[in-house]
Amino acid sequence: MAQVDESVTAAGWAPFHYAAHAVHRRGDLGAIVPWRMYVLDDPACRGLLAFLDAQEDVEPWTSARTSKIPRMLAAAGALVLVTWLPDPPPPAAEPSRALVIDDRNAEHLAAASAATQNLLLAATARGLASYWSSGGMLRERALLDRCGVAPGQPLLAAVFLFPEPSEGDEFVTGKLREKRGAREGWVTRVRL
Repeated sequence: MAQVDESVTAAGWAPFHYAAHAVHRRGDLGAIVPWRMYVLDDPACRGLLAFLDAQEDVEPWTSARTSKIPRMLAAAGALVLVTWLPDPPPPAAEPSRALVIDDRNAEHLAAASAATQNLLLAATARGLASYWSSGGMLRERALLDRCGVAPGQPLLAAVFLFPEPSEGDEFVTGKLREKRGAREGWVTRVRL
């Protein structure tokens, strides 16, 4: 778990431009950074998997059992849920526009993404294999509540961290990893 803690600490060095809104800075997690990280160790991952298994024929859990998430929870040494902290909407905002991605919230989201990337790089540097998931069923409020994630903190990433693989383990990469194309397909040299 020391490698995970070191990786999470390194993640915290991500840049951010604005402090999190005061509504998010209460209780134990009162830092000004616009992200929060909830770390589940090996037993907590198995506990979350057991909770999912106990949800026999209840949707959305039934259809979610065929996703990668249960297999990842079974194999992971740790899971880090990364949330970002949007500023609350102005009081007069329409309910349909509850989350507005204005400049400040775009900055908060970018900062949380940078922290997530730092986490992945730090884990790799420490010999941990990783997988960044958008969360799938882990976005369900019941699971977020179970993990202590406060309402109003959208899940940005579910970062699964794996110990050194054993012989015979299958390592699955992201489905688009090898399809990203050559650098020339996504970089433009600007000449003025």
